[in-house]
Parts: sequence; structure tokens; C-alpha cells
Amino acid sequence: MPWIEWIEEQDATGSLKESFDRVATEHGVDHILKIHSLNPRSLDDHYRLYASLMRGGSDLSRTEREMIAVVVSKVNGCFY
Repeated sequence: MPWIEWIEEQDATGSLKESFDRVATEHGVDHILKIHSLNPRSLDDHYRLYASLMRGGSDLSRTEREMIAVVVSKVNGCFY
């Protein structure tokens, strides 16, 4: 399994802390976003893309989009 270095939430400062604060849920910052912690701008860009795909205008419901994400993750052997 590949290893990607990241900065933990409690160690974040400056613009990274601001980004983490924006994207955190009640469970903290998702790992898929933490992998961008060495480049906060890419974290922000990734999150904007995700938000647009999952919550932007579409003929698919949010539930349908989540179901597609789960199936793709399963096919790819990823924990979702």
C-alpha cells in the first residue's frame, strides 16, 4: 500500500489550518483531503471540485452520486 506523507490536523498552521477548518466535519478532515496537506492550494481545489460534483447542479440526486462513489471505490479496492 502506498504511503503519502501528510500533516495532522493538530499540527496544521497558517493557510493549512484555515483549509482544514473549512473542510472538517464532525469526524475531522477526511484522509482523501489530508493527502493534500503539503500543498494547501491543491486541498482547496480538490474540495471545490468534490463539492461541485457532489452538490452542484446535476440530473443525478445526491444519493445516486454517493452510490456511484461507493461502487467505484469498491471496484478500485478503496475504503470509502
